[in-house]
Amino acid sequence: MPIFLFLQMVFMVMKLIKALTLALCASYLITLSFSLFASEIECDFRQVSKRIHVIVGSNHETCPIKEVEHPLTNPAIIVGDSGVIVIDPGSSLQVGRLVLERIKSLTDKPVVAVFNTHIHGLYWLGNQAVKERFPSARIYAHQRMIERIKGGEGDFWVQAITGNYQGEKTKFVVPDAALSGGEIESIAGLKIKIHYTGHAHTDHDVLIEIPEENTVFLGGLVVEPEVPSQGVPQDANFKGQMAATRYAIALAAEHYVPGRGKPDGIDLPKRASRFLEALYDGVQRYYEDGLTDFEITERLKAELSQYTQWYDFSQLGGVVSQMYLQVEQESF
Repeated sequence: MPIFLFLQMVFMVMKLIKALTLALCASYLITLSFSLFASEIECDFRQVSKRIHVIVGSNHETCPIKEVEHPLTNPAIIVGDSGVIVIDPGSSLQVGRLVLERIKSLTDKPVVAVFNTHIHGLYWLGNQAVKERFPSARIYAHQRMIERIKGGEGDFWVQAITGNYQGEKTKFVVPDAALSGGEIESIAGLKIKIHYTGHAHTDHDVLIEIPEENTVFLGGLVVEPEVPSQGVPQDANFKGQMAATRYAIALAAEHYVPGRGKPDGIDLPKRASRFLEALYDGVQRYYEDGLTDFEITERLKAELSQYTQWYDFSQLGGVVSQMYLQVEQESF
């Protein structure tokens, strides 16, 4: 073999080895970066009541999305007498581990239970981290959510939320305690009341009430400041969502914790109710006038201009189109 061909082959092999080494290092650093950032970024729990603490994940000043790696909703905990109850542990294995690390700053009690409010992956894929560290913890969810996960939506949400992540992969963990609504669970010295009103933001949303803390967890039913059900409007029944929001208001709690955004008093669900009802009434009114969903969207953007600062308000058309279909179905 001519010497120049031999040297060329050696050079190519060296380049390949270098490329593989860099790729392995990059993969290692991406995986490592989360464990470093989990300790360095703030992203701390905020106290809502004596026993309840929430990470407000939509506050990107304290929970910068690049460092967290996956989107954060509002992971929350209730510190009971003998253990911790987690509500919606987050959007991935990594976020779930961050939540567990933050719990250690508040208590050394074990996690004994998890409640998943609904199937959208931002809220429950952190189950994996909880089971990894606390395998005996029970995970509660509505029976319909469990059915949908097993029917293929578990894989869908893992791919949708974490599919492009180059670090340790998230795997979905199916809840092991089925709910139907109306249950009162006694866990770690606390009563947990489960409310189910029918098809709303999804066909299985549960509202979680902690009577001793005068607090209601709203899950994806109420998010602020953003258009309700904008992410997956085809999953919602908007009349049902309005009815469920009114039901939450009627519980007259002191504290309401939304799926995203800052916890607040009863004005939080009232604001969501006003927006949804104005939007739905507008769609119904303009449908009866013969306008298309596109034309309705443009008119309602102008009529509801006080909400233009809400996240995804510019994408209002997705919700309007789905409302339009539901109004149309009711007209037959």
